[in-house]
Amino acid sequence: MQPLFWNTTPTSVRISPSIDALLAAGVPAELDDAAMAVFLRIGFFVGDDTPFAAIRALPAAGEVSWTPDRGAVTGGAWRYPRRSDISRPAAVDRFADCFTAAIERGLRQATEPVVVPLSGGHDSRHILLAMHGLGRLPDHCVTVHPYPPAAADEVAVATTVAAALGVRHVLLQQREHRVAAEREKNVLTHYCSDEHVQFMPLRDYFSRRPFEVFDGLAGDVLSQSQRLDASLHRDFVDGRFEPAAERILGDARSIEPALARLLTRRAAARFNRGLAVSRLAGEIARHADAPNPIAGFFFFSRMRREVALAPYGVLDVCPVSTPFLDAELVDLMLSLPFAVVADRTLHTETLHRRYPAWAHLPFDGKRKGQEDTRGVRRSAAALLALALRSRSALIDTAAIAARAARTLVSGVSAHVWFLPRMVQLLDVERRYTEFTD
Repeated sequence: MQPLFWNTTPTSVRISPSIDALLAAGVPAELDDAAMAVFLRIGFFVGDDTPFAAIRALPAAGEVSWTPDRGAVTGGAWRYPRRSDISRPAAVDRFADCFTAAIERGLRQATEPVVVPLSGGHDSRHILLAMHGLGRLPDHCVTVHPYPPAAADEVAVATTVAAALGVRHVLLQQREHRVAAEREKNVLTHYCSDEHVQFMPLRDYFSRRPFEVFDGLAGDVLSQSQRLDASLHRDFVDGRFEPAAERILGDARSIEPALARLLTRRAAARFNRGLAVSRLAGEIARHADAPNPIAGFFFFSRMRREVALAPYGVLDVCPVSTPFLDAELVDLMLSLPFAVVADRTLHTETLHRRYPAWAHLPFDGKRKGQEDTRGVRRSAAALLALALRSRSALIDTAAIAARAARTLVSGVSAHVWFLPRMVQLLDVERRYTEFTD
């Protein structure tokens, strides 16, 4: 799960947890057009892709070997577990038991005060409830106010959960300058994510004193992914990989015109949807025989290649424990067939059955909140300045300027929905320019 990147030539092997370090060592900075075509539509890379054609991510359980004559990287040695015939009630019990054991091991090994970043969702709550059941509550929980208008109920729900369990709860404010935070986040996530800017205050907080963080990475994708869909499942198992790719990329009728208005004509042709479909279909095919191919695909793509960059990139200032990645637990959850988890409620049922005293506590309903018009306008102005300063050959500066001007008037964040991916593209282009000019 931890990021590790590599490049080999007939005379060299370069390996680093940092893409910037590989570029500085002389690895070519030419862009991977198919990889970028996928990223611009879904916000993460798949397989071993990165923004740069000559730099690959090490495959899961992969191996790098070299001799004075040559270097080689082999594919991952990991294989999906056999399809389980376990019943739904038994799966719930096994899930709860495995997770409690993972938490107990993690707490036993912790050498610093334990902190749980608490959201309004299932994963961090499961960590906290398991600790409570073991009589080992964390030192405190911490929650970051999201950028408005996202997740209006997140802080309120997290506060309610912490209070119910009697845990001290620390609230952090978001960074004021969103675009600057996005650019710092891009370096920390190796230009491989359009998410995680919201965790920058956690990085600041955990840098101040030693803590051990228990992070909920992978909980829901293993147990009740919102990506589970019967039609998509049939595409996977029936070998309709291109239609499956089209579904994952999103509605072409809305996405493609939107991208065309943001990219230069040359960039739109270069990073076209056909490339994205072909690349994504190839990756989907690798997971078609999994017991639950949708869960497997998103576990090894979005979760491994993007979501994991929060604990293993942004929060690399402190030790991070990820109990949902316990080997026994992962094998169990990835062995469950689609039918066992298709209703997308397995995690909820597990929490309610194992911890009935807390079943009344609400979850964040993802309700939108009020706009921060001042913050939106500040971000729009910063994006415009960045685009103009960059003299980009990939982004249509006039289109960005028009959108930014509209946002400066309206203060509505939906008018700059594309901000994270455009900032990422500008930063990738900047690295390309620095190492090829």
